[in-house]
Parts: sequence; C-alpha cells; structure tokens
Amino acid sequence: MMEQELNSRFLPKIGSGNVDANRPIGTCAPTGNAPKWHHDSGNCPFNFSLSMSQKNLTQLQGSTSSVLLSVTLISGVSVPVTLSAQGAPSGTEILFTPASAKPSFSSTVTITTSADTPLGQFNLTVVAAGGGLERSTTLSILLVPIVHDITVVSARVQETAIAGSIVWINATVANYGSLTEAFEIQAYANTTLVADHSVPKLAAATTMADRLTWNTKGFSPGTYTVLVTVPPVPSELNVLDNSREAGKMILIQNPGSIPGPSPAASGGGQGSNYGRQLAIFAAIAEVALVFLLVLRRKSRNATGNTLERPAKI
Repeated sequence: MMEQELNSRFLPKIGSGNVDANRPIGTCAPTGNAPKWHHDSGNCPFNFSLSMSQKNLTQLQGSTSSVLLSVTLISGVSVPVTLSAQGAPSGTEILFTPASAKPSFSSTVTITTSADTPLGQFNLTVVAAGGGLERSTTLSILLVPIVHDITVVSARVQETAIAGSIVWINATVANYGSLTEAFEIQAYANTTLVADHSVPKLAAATTMADRLTWNTKGFSPGTYTVLVTVPPVPSELNVLDNSREAGKMILIQNPGSIPGPSPAASGGGQGSNYGRQLAIFAAIAEVALVFLLVLRRKSRNATGNTLERPAKI
C-alpha cells in the first residue's frame, strides 16, 4: 500500500498528454520507427550519429581524394550540425560539401595534399557538432610519394627464322609506379630498331603482355641479338630494369632464293683472277717466243754448214 502510494505521488504515468522529457535517450525510438507525435512533441532530445564510407585511405602526395560522410538523425527535432576536421598535417586542405546542414544528410570530405605534405600515416578526425552534442569519427590516411617506374619483366624471341619472314617478339611489361603511364615498347636487332609499339595507358601496379612484329625483309642471314626496351617515362628514376634481352636469333637463307656471291668472289677477288690470267698468257707467249728463237737459230746453223762443205771430186 505504501509503495503504491509513493508511486502514484512521485512517478507520473506516461501517456499522450503526460510524457517525461528527461527520460534516457536510449528509450527514444529511431526517427523512422517512432510515431510522429513522439518526435514533434519534443519528448525525446535531439540525437544523431556520424559515420564515414571508409576508415582507411592511401593517397599520393600532391593529389586529391574524397570520402563520403553521413550524419543521421536518431531522435528529436533536427537542428543544424557543423562539420570540422582535426589532425591534418601541414600542406593539407580539408573541405566539406556541405559543411553544415540539418540531419539526416551526407557530406563529401575532400582531402587535398601538396608536395609539402609530409609522407607517412596520419589520422584525420572529423567532428560534427550541433544541438549541444558532438560526434567524431577517424580516417587513417597513408600518404605515399608519386613514383614512375616501368619495367620489362620478360622478353623472348624465336631461335631461327628465314630471312625475309615475319618474326614475333613476346614481351611482358609492368607498371610498378603509382600513376597510370603511357609509353613505348621497342625492339632492337643488334643496334637496329626493328619494332615499335605505343601503349596509351597502363594502370599502376598492373602487368601487360605485348607482341612486337619484326619484318626481316632486307636483313642478311646471320645471328642477331634481340633486345626489348622501354624508354624512360617522365620523372622515372629507376631505369636499370627498362631493358631485357629477348635472346639470340639466327636468320637463315631462304632455300628457294639464289645465293649471292661469296665474300671471296666479290670486289678485289675478280681483279686478282684477271691478273692471274694475264700472267698465264704472258708466260705462254714468252715460252712461244723462246721456242721460235731456238728454231730459227737451228735453221741458220744448218744453212751455214751446207755452204762450207767441200765438193766431191
């Protein structure tokens, strides 16, 4: 009896016309679930939550990134909430769009860094304040340098081919940098550029396979060292891995073609043969002349002996 009397004297009954405005916030239902009178009458105090679309962000030094921020009304009559940021290092600009509104609303947080922003990891704390309340959330940002690095991972060419045929050169190229790059892939046979292919775009941290075409028409049979290379892209510092040997390839003579003159039979060789022929003819002529002289001398001797011989009596 005494307990009932105390309850009736000090604890008012909750009804449509008699609601305790100081009840704990946890007893207030979310805006979308509670009856309309529950919010409009001011029976539940203003309350909101703050959340971010992601908790971690990797960003390039001197670039701009953005994340989405959500301010959600939990209970009470909505009042303006203002956004701000804490913990940004020097050389960093933080922009909210919008910077203030009544919950529920979304805001885009734009993080802009410069060349002066220190590299490394820092925590950006976003604060939302309004209606006597303050909520916060943290974004961990890892700031990394801009790197340009194109690498020839592998290269291969066939071992033999017929001179005048098409030769395929296979190459694998990787972008180990932090930005999308455009570049050229080139192939050399000894020191002669034999193939060139443009790559308009290769995303950061990706690999691509390419095939270069070498038309060997006009190349002499022989052994060629094939090299695949990528000229350095702007601001690339590590160029030691921009070239790779694809192998040695032997060009052979087409069996159906007429072989050309050998090095020994060309140029000065023809003049040498001509000189030898002249020497032979001169030697033959000299022998013939000597032979004629001998015969003539013998003929003279024979005539002289006949005239001096005494006549028979």
